[in-house]
Amino acid sequence: MTNVEYIDYFEKIIANEPENILSLYFVQKLMSDVRFRSFQPMISSELQKKILKMVLPKLKNQFKINRLVDFNPIGVADEEIEILNKESVIDVGTFVKTLDDGKVCKEIENLQIDKVSFYCLRVVYEGKCVYLLRQFSKMKKLRSGLLTHFINDELVEMESDFLGLDEDVDMVLCEDSLVILNHISLERIFNYRDAYKAKTDEAMGAILTQGVLVNIEQFADDCSRDVRIMKRFTNIMSKGRLPLFFDNYDKVEGIVKDLGLDIEFDENGKLIYREKSQLYHIVNLMSDAYFKSLLAERIGVSKTEDSL
Repeated sequence: MTNVEYIDYFEKIIANEPENILSLYFVQKLMSDVRFRSFQPMISSELQKKILKMVLPKLKNQFKINRLVDFNPIGVADEEIEILNKESVIDVGTFVKTLDDGKVCKEIENLQIDKVSFYCLRVVYEGKCVYLLRQFSKMKKLRSGLLTHFINDELVEMESDFLGLDEDVDMVLCEDSLVILNHISLERIFNYRDAYKAKTDEAMGAILTQGVLVNIEQFADDCSRDVRIMKRFTNIMSKGRLPLFFDNYDKVEGIVKDLGLDIEFDENGKLIYREKSQLYHIVNLMSDAYFKSLLAERIGVSKTEDSL
């Protein structure tokens, strides 16, 4: 769906207030091949409408004021929201399968609130199914004092933990696309850090094959321990920048000297990696992030890369 299609879809629901188009699921993440367990409570038509009135206006506005762009693991610019093909996020399909009637849990007494990772609002309207995902924040009882409400004019203490829903949405799943409104949610809900690690390992394999770096084992280990570096390598591999670095490797030593970077070369012209302080310099070289201005011939690093 395009921006306009999302906006039109949400506007129709807001205007028409259709009955029984919303299902709510609380999802636990599991340390097993199953990965997720989804619980579906019963929810009245009236509460469905209240939730949609709370969530959809803000969501519609986000699509109005932002444009859709391809996902960039490094970050997103103002007035942009990102989109990924759902096939590139392995856990998406696994999660959706847990919502099938034969797999979803409806015995809410088995739901452990402190184990809930996120909740999902599934909206089915005019033949389209849209999933709205939100990281879950459990509301505990007050540490001191009492939380109360009225039942038939009587003030009653609320005994249990509380399930909080709010107007925010972290991701929108529809058809083949996953729209990301909150970067960190992709990592936390769908374990996307694993994808960063896989791309980083792929890059390390290419660097090893080219034989341009001394102490590649320590370099690879340090990279895999820094998620910001792994995001950078994911971006490098997605944009196919490593071949550019290898093809122009003869220029690297001159760039290092011009910039005064703390990088040395061995007798064969290989980069010598010593410690973590060199990580960003080397990754900037590999991503072709350094530039020279046309007028003053100043050398710097691109704003997108420097923002990390």
